[in-house]
Amino acid sequence: MVKIRLMGAFAHLAKARELEVKLEGPKTANEILREVIPRYDEFHDKIIFINGKPAKGEAIVEENDEIKVMPVLSGG
Repeated sequence: MVKIRLMGAFAHLAKARELEVKLEGPKTANEILREVIPRYDEFHDKIIFINGKPAKGEAIVEENDEIKVMPVLSGG
């Protein structure tokens, strides 16, 4: 299982702050997040951590990893 922690708008869209997903083989963080967050690709800037370390969406996620993701918001 992969634990996913969602922050901000991502938690709102997915209707959950934490999820667990069973992997059927290696996937990228982006692939997993697209499956659980509606409109994920509409957010061009996001911060992703895998096991507490900064990561890119193309990073491979393995069983027992933890993903934390938050959108980057700007304003003035």
